[in-house]
Amino acid sequence: MAFEKLKNFTKGVATRLRPLPSTDGNPSKPQSRMRLLLAKMRTKQRLVVMDAETYREHWSFRLSAQNLFVGIGIVCIVLMILTFLLIAFTPLHNLIPGYTNGEVIDQTYHNVAMLDSLETKLQLQEEKMAVLSAIVSGQEIAKGDTNDSISRPKAMGENDSRCEADSLLRIDMAQKRSAKGKQLASTNEHHSGGQLFFPPIKGKILLAYNPKEGHLGTDISGNMNEIIKSAANGTVFYAGFTADDGYVIAIQHPGNIISVYKHNSALLKHDGDMVKAGEPIAYLGRSSTIATPHLHFELWINGKTVDPLSYISL
Repeated sequence: MAFEKLKNFTKGVATRLRPLPSTDGNPSKPQSRMRLLLAKMRTKQRLVVMDAETYREHWSFRLSAQNLFVGIGIVCIVLMILTFLLIAFTPLHNLIPGYTNGEVIDQTYHNVAMLDSLETKLQLQEEKMAVLSAIVSGQEIAKGDTNDSISRPKAMGENDSRCEADSLLRIDMAQKRSAKGKQLASTNEHHSGGQLFFPPIKGKILLAYNPKEGHLGTDISGNMNEIIKSAANGTVFYAGFTADDGYVIAIQHPGNIISVYKHNSALLKHDGDMVKAGEPIAYLGRSSTIATPHLHFELWINGKTVDPLSYISL
């Protein structure tokens, strides 16, 4: 009986190990190899971690080659998705060479423009300081020493097209005005230390000199865009725009005297220009506090403000 069971068992094993017949009657070696490979991949293996000296098992788990490949594939796919999300939705993509970002490019152009503007302003400030240093030291400022390419307020009517008759009329009016100005200068000018002062504008006094209330000059009314003249010979050491006083021009005169003209609508001179007494330097404007067009005129002698009415007949 036992012999019969052993014989049947041997036949069953032989049948299982026999390769499958191919279509032409011969065994298929590639199919058998593939089945063996799949069988090996599905075969469970046990991974054990134990102590090297005592051979005590710490932990273990069963796995197969197929499960290992599937696990590694899933981990790789998850890492790829996370990497894509990090690059697409975080600033990390800016570190990738060749990656174009519109915001970064716009910011770069803006920074370059700001840097160029700062360089221009720095150059202008250096030129102003050089002119001011020359004025303080008593040196003569040459006309070509200043940078004429720097943009400045355009005088109103600078590019007006005029006919020949209009030009002749303007020349005649200018000559009459010059003659009248010289006559007024001879009757109205006063001197301080040998310095003669020419009235910058003729008009009504709106607000007198009052240093106790912080008003360091005299406000003189006039017509909008009326010509403002220099009070004396000198050199322009500041000509620019300020938020509080509008267009401002300041002139250094001999004898440590400075005249300041504020609330102008436009300037005719710029830093470093040499001016003469009675020469037009600006156009009259208005301030934000007083609607009436007026000139705020200050006079400084030896570093202190003085009442302009004590030296000039306005």
